[in-house]
Amino acid sequence: MPVVNGGSKERVRLSKESWLSHTLTKIGEVGVANIQIETLAKELNVTKGSFYWHFKNRDALLSETLEYWYRSATKAIGLAAQRNFDKPEDRLRYFFTLAFSRRPDVPGGPIERALHEWARVSATAEQTTKQVDEDRVRLIADAYAKSGMSEGQARQTATMALAQIIGLNILSRSKGKRSQAQDAKAFLDVYLSAAIK
Repeated sequence: MPVVNGGSKERVRLSKESWLSHTLTKIGEVGVANIQIETLAKELNVTKGSFYWHFKNRDALLSETLEYWYRSATKAIGLAAQRNFDKPEDRLRYFFTLAFSRRPDVPGGPIERALHEWARVSATAEQTTKQVDEDRVRLIADAYAKSGMSEGQARQTATMALAQIIGLNILSRSKGKRSQAQDAKAFLDVYLSAAIK
């Protein structure tokens, strides 16, 4: 992390990725409309100069944060797709287990809910969130198709599975870990059995 000496105070200029990662987390906490450069800089313990080193303005930060989220989400999807599994249900179990982890960036988690809210007023955010959902459905449908389902049935089952994951992750905010684990197990019982012939 580069350090810049300035007068009597030593200042740190964060990497662009540090700004993007923190902004994405903050979006999940307060929503896009409440993102403020000064607040982010204070939380990161840097001056606003660090921000302007990487970004022209707030709009540029938000645009690049959306791209950063897309790259992160598609990277996770790509890693799940590239792993070697003996059976299609093993691929599904791996993806579903990731989707139910207690992270803020899971499908239906706080970050995605905030980005979907932003998508109501931003064509770019709408296109990006749709693409991530489509990539996820395609990954799940591919595993179902490899288990012997028709292409249409695999896509429908994948769409329903993703919708269920999103819904359960939203509902889990008001539930304890034990209840969330029970919901995830019930989900796996239904959606993994669909892949087992």
